[in-house]
Amino acid sequence: MILAAAERCETRDTVLIFGAGLLYDIPLADLLAEFKRVILADLLFMGPARQVARQVPRLKLATLDVTNSLEALAGGTTEVSLPTAYLDDPSISLVVSANVLSQLSIVPNEYLEERFGQTEEASEELGRKLVRAHLDYLASFACPAALITDEARIIRDRAGAETATISALHDVSLPEGGESWNWDICPLGEIDREHSVTHRVRGYDAFPKNQK
Repeated sequence: MILAAAERCETRDTVLIFGAGLLYDIPLADLLAEFKRVILADLLFMGPARQVARQVPRLKLATLDVTNSLEALAGGTTEVSLPTAYLDDPSISLVVSANVLSQLSIVPNEYLEERFGQTEEASEELGRKLVRAHLDYLASFACPAALITDEARIIRDRAGAETATISALHDVSLPEGGESWNWDICPLGEIDREHSVTHRVRGYDAFPKNQK
């Protein structure tokens, strides 16, 4: 999906990646072979990313709050700001959001619930705001954008029958198009002997742009 998005790029300057994590899902060698520079943007970086960055000067690690809202949330304010980082950078040839969209609200909501007694309803609303803001952010880039995200969590019983489907995006709908596939993240027996968990993933190699 990411390499398909790369084929759409008119320039081969910089790839900006949100959600690179441990680099398991990023075709880093291919991207470095095709582009002048790769930027990994995240709040913190684990050992694998740091190690590669030390060895490859063209891989840059940029500390970034991709939500542009964590400082306000830390004070108990649940207003969400639209991110703007790199939108005015003409060197960005491709932007990738990889497996981060469904994670944006987890830590803020846990913090607000514990520190400020935030209700479940308020947590869901904050989650929707963060998801929508990130989608709008991706759609605002002038260059091609790729999105890969969990869309739903499917619970099945021992016989394989679906017992529940839970939105991974606080019931925010994704744009039409893209491709869907299943990721059996917790096969039967991993959580318990009676249930398995499958994530339905959706990916776009050409995330729809905002209509001006």
